[in-house]
Amino acid sequence: MKWIIIFAVEFFLFGCSSKKEMAPLAIRVNYNWLDSVKRISDSTYVKKYGTKKFANATYYIGNKEAVVCQVMKDLSDTIRQIIITKNGKRNFIAEYYGNGQLVANLPLDSFGQYHGQSIYYYQNGFIESQGSYEHGFKKDIWKYYTSEGKLSEKNEYDSNGNAD
Repeated sequence: MKWIIIFAVEFFLFGCSSKKEMAPLAIRVNYNWLDSVKRISDSTYVKKYGTKKFANATYYIGNKEAVVCQVMKDLSDTIRQIIITKNGKRNFIAEYYGNGQLVANLPLDSFGQYHGQSIYYYQNGFIESQGSYEHGFKKDIWKYYTSEGKLSEKNEYDSNGNAD
């Protein structure tokens, strides 16, 4: 199961680096990766939520390494969120728009807080904002873009996550 977490993080980070020319990035669920999670899970179950955003969740459980992969789907059976936990701590999270586009790339630290280079996307695939988190707080320079991919502003954040 360790390789699943490593692969998941690498997969969702791949192709997410900033480029000089902004172009839409269609970053969607990798169903081959999800199929591999299903194959190596010890057990699975489905929990109904019944809300518009989350109709149900399928849990894939790896008992040997205490890893749970939670796949949340909406009413149209579209994946809207994937969460991987190990020993009860969140290791990975990915959220998706209804069209399947990734909402954000948010790496997590060992406490489940945002930590590292992060990128948020518009539904059309253009980058909305990008910068770094440090244990849950924005840090250093964050860039913000229009929905057409043009840089609109830059903000610098101090060690407490406050904009300077």
